Amino acid sequence: MHLFLNKRITSVVVRIAFVALMVVLGSCFAHNPPLIKVNAANTSSSGKLSFTQAQYEAAINWDFAGENGKFPSNPSLPSAGYPCGVPNGYGWKFGISSNENVAGDIAGRGLQLAGAGYDQVYNACTGPNTRKSMPNARIEFTDIVVDYYSISQNTWVRAVKQAVGGSAFTEDFVNNESTGADYRGEAQEYNSVRSGIGNAAGNAGGSTGRSVQDGPVGYNFHGFPNRFNIRWSDVKAVVVSQAMRCIPHQGTDLSDCNKLGYIANVGIDSWATTTSPFDGFVTHGGVSGGRFKPVTTDWQIFTNYTGPKGFVGIKPPPVPQF
Repeated sequence: MHLFLNKRITSVVVRIAFVALMVVLGSCFAHNPPLIKVNAANTSSSGKLSFTQAQYEAAINWDFAGENGKFPSNPSLPSAGYPCGVPNGYGWKFGISSNENVAGDIAGRGLQLAGAGYDQVYNACTGPNTRKSMPNARIEFTDIVVDYYSISQNTWVRAVKQAVGGSAFTEDFVNNESTGADYRGEAQEYNSVRSGIGNAAGNAGGSTGRSVQDGPVGYNFHGFPNRFNIRWSDVKAVVVSQAMRCIPHQGTDLSDCNKLGYIANVGIDSWATTTSPFDGFVTHGGVSGGRFKPVTTDWQIFTNYTGPKGFVGIKPPPVPQF
């Protein structure tokens, strides 16, 4: 559905000793994502999640990998894997798709006056037929938050903070085929889903009958709130944020979660209006999509930034309170 056809780049591995320096420079090519998790000190009096500015910017900088004005895809991360059931020709399978010139990148679509954040939860593959069985694992997630830097107002603007609905789409998004997701409300008004194999995603059998390079095509969870009003010609930069963790489907056994078999990312699309129809990516399409990283039993921030390189360090976006 979000076919960001960005080019694959050669694998780059950065030693842990350089990670802090790379974050300061605004570009982090770490082999593994930083463990940005939440403990009791990171919750507000209401019990909601709360992150520090440093945690938030570290998450953004890990996702952000820029070079020559473009942010090409990061290679697949062996520790995290890549989304199962996605053809290799889909550029976002192996990394991110972003651009320094937000408005210019989507100018060919005509007037764009609406946007929609999204998330994607996939089974992680590290090679052919390496999909893991995790029937007792669920992904708990917060609202999606979208902030953009307004050119006319010269400040960050909160576009939306919305609960996430969605469906179990086929992993390759062929014909936008989807079915109902295994969706459940959790504490603090958060929600959770199961995604992937068997009947976990609410589909009949879990397989479409199609196959790609890493094996059969199954179902993911693709979440998306309602569209919101945003004049894309006024956008200098945009950040999409959401927190996720893995919890047991039943009981307290975390063994399926500890398999680290789920990966997720967030991103954003542009639309002509809040009500314009899907037309095969003529007047709408992807703006950016974040790097996939593993969903652990700790709350982590999943972000996607697109905009000028180094801008976050100069004009830090507001920290979302989930």
